[in-house]
Amino acid sequence: MREVSKRASFALCLLVYGGVIFSCQKRAIVKRYPHEHLQAPALEPRAELHTVDYKLPRSETLSGVAKLRYGHRNYYRVIKVYNHLEDEAQVAADYQLRLPDMSAILAEEGVTKVAIQEMTLILCSRAKYDKVVDQLWALHSQSRGDFQLSEDIKRELLEAADDLQQATESLKQAKPGVSGVPLKMIGQLEQAMTGMQELADGHCDRDGYDIDMVQQRYALALTYAIIWARDGFK
Repeated sequence: MREVSKRASFALCLLVYGGVIFSCQKRAIVKRYPHEHLQAPALEPRAELHTVDYKLPRSETLSGVAKLRYGHRNYYRVIKVYNHLEDEAQVAADYQLRLPDMSAILAEEGVTKVAIQEMTLILCSRAKYDKVVDQLWALHSQSRGDFQLSEDIKRELLEAADDLQQATESLKQAKPGVSGVPLKMIGQLEQAMTGMQELADGHCDRDGYDIDMVQQRYALALTYAIIWARDGFK
């Protein structure tokens, strides 16, 4: 009788353990969203500043320029690295900045020589998020927390997340001319991907930090991409 009880307890443990594993695996599986990727002209987010050569006004900061040119203040990091600036606080008024499209910067820095498909996916994802970010902020202002998304917004977020999943999976693979995986870039992209998946589920913090962080992650990831290229893809 005692032996039967032991076997029953063991079987129950197996069922519970198996259920936990299945549950974890189920959560880890992300639904793939097959879709057509954006064409090259649509890869750049909306911008209020379209010039490539820009003389920095006395009252302007790199963060302000980044917001106008690339859609978010955190792209000041890209501007700083691309323009070889040591300290953005010491940039003189009337300094001549170069502000090409992000795709042009990545090509010029050589990133697309080894990761053109991945960079296209990242820029495609970024442009999709840019299409819905204003709507996310509007929903957040109404709810001050979790919100209900339309299917169109949800799909846009999940497609953008899927782009990043494909990009990061590919960046982890061995490539000709590459001796090191860009772990910092991948880390930022994966966090952006997770952030968009949570937003797609309607989850957002009270201050909207989750919405803003996705854009910050893109900016950091692209900064790390430039640094990775300059370091010889090590």
